[in-house]
Amino acid sequence: MNALLILFTILATGLLWGLMYRRQQRLGEDVALRPLPAYTRLQSQIGRAVESGRPVHISLGQGGLTTDTNPVSVSGLHIMDYLAENGCANNAPPITTVGEPTLLPVADDRLRRAYKLAKQSLAFGSGRTQFVAHDTDKFAFAGGVAATLHQENAISNVLVGHLGPELAIISETAVRNGLEQIIGTDDPTGLAVATAVTDHTLIGEELLAAAAYLQGKPAQLASLQTQDILRLIFSTIILGWAILQFIL
Repeated sequence: MNALLILFTILATGLLWGLMYRRQQRLGEDVALRPLPAYTRLQSQIGRAVESGRPVHISLGQGGLTTDTNPVSVSGLHIMDYLAENGCANNAPPITTVGEPTLLPVADDRLRRAYKLAKQSLAFGSGRTQFVAHDTDKFAFAGGVAATLHQENAISNVLVGHLGPELAIISETAVRNGLEQIIGTDDPTGLAVATAVTDHTLIGEELLAAAAYLQGKPAQLASLQTQDILRLIFSTIILGWAILQFIL
């Protein structure tokens, strides 16, 4: 078992470094990633916000950065980065809501940095990033986010992070207001709600691939390609083993 683990680690590390080196040598070239409609729609949201004069709303959910929900919260922050940087550059910064204390200062700092990159530091102000309710009260959080959608007259609703059944309240409000929705969560109940209200869902590893799809840095693309190759290798091994056992 230890030998297999060592072999797997060497294989994964070798693939990652090899693909990373290849991507660095081919900077500027397009990379063929599996098309995901949710990311395609996400990339059009700032344009819609600029045309309408209404902000994009993004909620990072109630998953903390110091708990086991860290991966989806970090992915949500990558999506916020994309919306904030493009939004601030076009005078259309997003409205961000969070429901966990560790997310608030990080989200606020990301927005501040986006203003700085757009050379609009003086325009940065409080209110664009809002702490709605603590993670111990999910439905108070949902009610607060729903109220924000009304008050801010959002053009679209992006929900990415740790979100469970409270999604039903938020998404229903968005549906009543005719908002396009993009939803990604690690909670099975939340995903069940999401698939009922929008075609633009991010399921499982699709949400975790946010950085590669939106930023496209060599290390991010190499990591995603490494996962795909390893998945293909192990799927082939499992299928081959199953066929062999059937024959024997």
